[in-house]
Amino acid sequence: MATTYVYKRDATRLFIAMRDNGKRYKIYLPKESKPIINGEEKDIFFIEHKNNHSSFSMNDKHYQCEITLRDQNRIMVKVNGVEYKFSLESIFSYLRQNMLNKGVEIAAENNIKSQMPGKIVDVFMSEGDLVNEGEPILSLEAMKMQNEINATCNGVIRKIHVHPGQSVMQDELLVEIASIDE
Repeated sequence: MATTYVYKRDATRLFIAMRDNGKRYKIYLPKESKPIINGEEKDIFFIEHKNNHSSFSMNDKHYQCEITLRDQNRIMVKVNGVEYKFSLESIFSYLRQNMLNKGVEIAAENNIKSQMPGKIVDVFMSEGDLVNEGEPILSLEAMKMQNEINATCNGVIRKIHVHPGQSVMQDELLVEIASIDE
């Protein structure tokens, strides 16, 4: 069975499913809203779920699902009699595979730099934490005001380059984020 990851603050769960034809699906399962598949909110209503059998409706159509095979991260699902093979990936596996496929480092545009000189007041996240776009990562005091520095994308905190009490200069690298939206 696939491991689900819980975002720290809003309990959004995410997993990546890759079909046998290579097509990838990024699936967010928010606690209190509709599922989001590849960035599009879906009207999916689960009718019944028992063991390896599920029944749901989507776009006014009814679907019967059965998990017919589960082997580590590989899963075979029969939907209305048609079998589909999936490989379920964790966020970290997905990011690692993206880096290997591209042969480059994490995109620099996801890195957060200091907009002004100041002093780090607090760091709210740790390396390896999942973060949502717009979620506060750290607090920077500049010109006698505290500013929250927020995530620029949905991703994983790859490296934090600062600590509370540290003085930083303008354009100094504060945090590296590996995006899960690429």
